[in-house]
Amino acid sequence: MRGIKSKILFVFLFIGILVPAFAAVTLPKLVSDGMVLQRDAEVKIWGRASAGEKVSVRFLDSEYTATASSNGEWEVLLSDLEAGGPYEMRIQGENLITLHDILVGDVYVCSGQSNMGVSLAAVSA
Repeated sequence: MRGIKSKILFVFLFIGILVPAFAAVTLPKLVSDGMVLQRDAEVKIWGRASAGEKVSVRFLDSEYTATASSNGEWEVLLSDLEAGGPYEMRIQGENLITLHDILVGDVYVCSGQSNMGVSLAAVSA
């Protein structure tokens, strides 16, 4: 019985070591369908993959390539983006990720305090 348990444990450990070696390209949640990219600026697209994996990003008739570092991080810089959309982006490594409804334009980040809220009813005629 003890021999069977140790063999099962060995198999699980072996599988646990192999699975990360075949990691697929992944993206952060910020890089997703419906994102807006800043026009007339260099825009970084990044993610994770297996160490040494080649990653290509196709966007607006251009292809950008990168190789994942030893810790699995990769990035490319998109340039010469003109306002428009919606577009599609294809990210290819061991797997293929297609992002839809990407817009290029002006990106604004706004914030404020909780007491700055004004209801629509208070300003509508």
